[in-house]
Amino acid sequence: MKKLLTAIGLSLSLTLPTLAVTPGKDTQDLPDNSNAALGCMILLECMKGVEQIHADYKFDKFIPEMADEASRIIVALDKINVGVYIGDKKYFPRYLNGIYKPDYNRFFIRRDLLDDPRGFLSTLRHEGWHTVQDCMAGGVSNPFIAQVYHDDQIPNWVKARAEELYGLAGQGAAIPWEADAIWAANQKGETAKGLEACANKTLYKEYPPTPKTKEWLIGCGFMKPEGKYYPYNENKKKQECIPKK
Repeated sequence: MKKLLTAIGLSLSLTLPTLAVTPGKDTQDLPDNSNAALGCMILLECMKGVEQIHADYKFDKFIPEMADEASRIIVALDKINVGVYIGDKKYFPRYLNGIYKPDYNRFFIRRDLLDDPRGFLSTLRHEGWHTVQDCMAGGVSNPFIAQVYHDDQIPNWVKARAEELYGLAGQGAAIPWEADAIWAANQKGETAKGLEACANKTLYKEYPPTPKTKEWLIGCGFMKPEGKYYPYNENKKKQECIPKK
């Protein structure tokens, strides 16, 4: 499970469905819209009605502006080797439109949303921003995830919306990262820009890390020493930079 970094330091792991799936099962053995069906798809054990899409995917039902933005996001995800899949609605719990699973660098979105271009693009932006958060914490290949915006960059109404949605769902620990993603999803082209910066290795230049994230990035060796920030000693590296099993 990815660890989370915020402007105030390390926090709890992001709440995501538990993947307790018997190898080889397919959805005929699993309840539709269940966490088990979702987990089976995430593990790529249930692939009937699931399709991986790439940079050449055509968003035929989208107006050109929306198709262009969606394509930019898919192209950038392709470049950083994050698998993007569209799956039948039966794989997703009823409250879920899409999910980025950072442990596997896999991104899933409901197929039926292709009939609702605005809904599809909104979900693509939101979950794509979680990939940007993954990149912010030293790159998508390591087991950490970080908030991108500084707290004062996120409007209060966005924070309140995140508290309403995720606090009531018992996912209070995820609120800062979800507010981060909600704000990005409300800005045209922002997720595409963030993912392109990740792919081009310019993310820290275009989105300067929060002070605590920068301290951690330098301490763990993901950024060069700068100003008052220095690499951690070996004992602290073991405590802060190596994920707990």
